[in-house]
Amino acid sequence: MTTSAAARRARHDAAQAAARAEIRNQTLERYLARRPAAFSQTAPVRPEVEKWLDGYLDGSHASLLLLGEPGTGKTWHLWKIGELLIQRGWFGRYYLVSDFEFKAAADRPVNTEKLQAWREAPLLALDDLGATQLYPWTVDAIAQLIDARWQNQLPTLISTNLPTLEPLGPRTSSRFADGGSAFAKFTGTDFRKSA
Repeated sequence: MTTSAAARRARHDAAQAAARAEIRNQTLERYLARRPAAFSQTAPVRPEVEKWLDGYLDGSHASLLLLGEPGTGKTWHLWKIGELLIQRGWFGRYYLVSDFEFKAAADRPVNTEKLQAWREAPLLALDDLGATQLYPWTVDAIAQLIDARWQNQLPTLISTNLPTLEPLGPRTSSRFADGGSAFAKFTGTDFRKSA
């Protein structure tokens, strides 16, 4: 390669890197604008979550379970995961779906468009699973969602105040755990009550 060709290539590479950085910054700004103010605090990420993030960015399809008492930082971590993924150059679709939103989509009339988008998303978080009553049709819809994502090796993140995923049944729990899924137990005082 001649000197002028090498210089052109270097300018091209620098322009591409600058364009990617600009897209990442714009994506992060849009993401942070959607994030509720209650989850905007700065804090360190739990080591289990950091380890899951590293694995995911290295190609792991392991899911992640955040289990524990209310007000201990589970939802904050789900929002932080999206922020950190974008900062580290990931550009996939990440849906963070509350239990209430999932139940509304799975209840009659079923919102098949939303459920399909969640089944196919590169990354899906079900936040506060079990915050509403787990009716049989809700459990069935969750089972179908996790099964579809498991078949396509798409990780699912779940936060819950339930002591285990047992209410989802052994088949769904097994599929969720496949791939060496990570687990983080959140304990402590409800920071919302102590503030």
